[in-house]
Amino acid sequence: MIDAILFDFDGLMVDSEPHSIASWRAVLRARGVELDAGTFDRLLGLRLDETSKLLIERFSLAASPAELGKAKTDYQIEHLAGAVAAMPGLESLLHAIDQRGLRKAIASSGKRRYLEAALQAVGLAGRFSVIVSGDDVARGKPAPDVFLEAARRLKCSPAACLVLEDAPSGLQAAKAAGMRAVAIPNDQSRRLDLSAADWQLPSLTAVADLLSSMP
Repeated sequence: MIDAILFDFDGLMVDSEPHSIASWRAVLRARGVELDAGTFDRLLGLRLDETSKLLIERFSLAASPAELGKAKTDYQIEHLAGAVAAMPGLESLLHAIDQRGLRKAIASSGKRRYLEAALQAVGLAGRFSVIVSGDDVARGKPAPDVFLEAARRLKCSPAACLVLEDAPSGLQAAKAAGMRAVAIPNDQSRRLDLSAADWQLPSLTAVADLLSSMP
């Protein structure tokens, strides 16, 4: 039985991946390097500090992970207006979850200040009582920490949680947490390996139908 739905954020709840790419490209371009598609694919679902370390190593940057991550977050928040939108079907899915009396949480590798700013930008501030960010756990995805912490805060067994994800590292994290997982790929993650998912669906709208078929 499913008691709680755990949402990834970027690329799943909000169409933010293009803005994230643009933010990283702007920050890296200011340091004289260009972000290539292959490197970006490796970043999907990672926590900001891990992403920053990967980019520093990949491009031999003279910056600390904290400095690079802050520059990206600052740019991303400063340019949020008009750059992100809720994914199609999100509002109806949230309504269906609430109607069923299921618990829900956001479990993201993102920085809390970014998550709060983005939720405000798409009109979803206050819709989730539990938000677990990359700031709240020791390890980012694909480690299960963020999902296990969300289940703990919801007072829900991991086995009773259904994770909604768009990236391979998030799916690996969900399975490591002992949770079932749905992959809902976006334009960036569609070409990646999402085979760890228990289900792969075309959109958030289809999740409500899945819930209706589950005990």
